[in-house]
Amino acid sequence: MNSKSALTLKSCPIKVGITFGDPSGIGPTIIAKALPRIKGLAEFVVIGDWSVFKRAGAKTGKREDYRFIDLSNVKNKGFTFGKIRAEYGKASLEYLDKALDLINREEIDCLVTCPISKEAIALAGFNLGGHTEYLANRTNTKDFVMMLLN
Repeated sequence: MNSKSALTLKSCPIKVGITFGDPSGIGPTIIAKALPRIKGLAEFVVIGDWSVFKRAGAKTGKREDYRFIDLSNVKNKGFTFGKIRAEYGKASLEYLDKALDLINREEIDCLVTCPISKEAIALAGFNLGGHTEYLANRTNTKDFVMMLLN
């Protein structure tokens, strides 16, 4: 890479959308712990529920490091991590739908997804295999694969 392209990359950071996955799962905690470690590497847009994010340990004073889109789709009263509920399955799909909307409007360049609960999604009345199949269906993609990084 030459210095000219390095300058271009630096002046145009990638915009990464990150969805919660199941709000009662590990996703909100993973995001809360990862954001301080990855700040400055990209422009991050987290899509979830702010009340859940605070419970997961998000630092409320550091929101300048990322943008948070609060769908406010989880009832605060009675919320518990580690529970499988239809409302959490529905919420996880709403995060994906919002991310697809942001991609279509070119507000984010790519998407990172946290784990969903297929059981919670089924309880919400949706019949799908997972993120990959849901995203392929919503984007009318016939030939698709999943990539998992660890």
